[in-house]
Amino acid sequence: MSMLPQDLPTIHLTIGQWSKLEPRHFFRSTDGSPADFPTMVSLMADDQFLHVKFECGRDAFVHENHMTQHNEPLYNQEVFELFIAGGEADPAEYLEFEINPNNATWLGKITNPGLGEGAFNGELVSYEIGGVQHEAMKGVDSWSGGFSIPRALVPGGWQGQYRLNFYRIVSTKSHPNEDWVCGDDCEFLCWSTTMSGAEPAFHRPRRFGYLTITY
Repeated sequence: MSMLPQDLPTIHLTIGQWSKLEPRHFFRSTDGSPADFPTMVSLMADDQFLHVKFECGRDAFVHENHMTQHNEPLYNQEVFELFIAGGEADPAEYLEFEINPNNATWLGKITNPGLGEGAFNGELVSYEIGGVQHEAMKGVDSWSGGFSIPRALVPGGWQGQYRLNFYRIVSTKSHPNEDWVCGDDCEFLCWSTTMSGAEPAFHRPRRFGYLTITY
């Protein structure tokens, strides 16, 4: 039996049963400090899909997100994200999925040979081919949604073991211009912190957590 690193979070799913992700707050990507933006996530797997439900709390500026087209650079504003790959090893290839409060999505397959050191490339997956089922709803100062990722899309094949991470970008100030881009006025949050240092970074697959699926 393999031993998983103790400092990386792990979630175990039984086919057909929902489980809540712990902890229920995310951490800053830069230094791993906890952030006061409640982010609740639940997961369930079946033979075809990984299903994810999420709630993003304390979002005062949720109605200032303006991107509505699939595969736009949604990551420039507020998003909820999943990176996932099959197997236990640090993945050099993984799937990236993003959804924003307007129910627009971004889907791509990432090649990251340096595992976070050096350049990485993304190949967009068309909305029609991807087949991800999804929804998103805005609240007064929050937003929520869900999505179902076809397991056949995930690099590394059909597995009982996956590496994955969840991310959230949240704005901390008002943006009067529709084409605003997140910078120092946003928080970049992770389920498993990437500990990227001075600058936030999500593409650090050595820091992905672990998902085990059993029957």
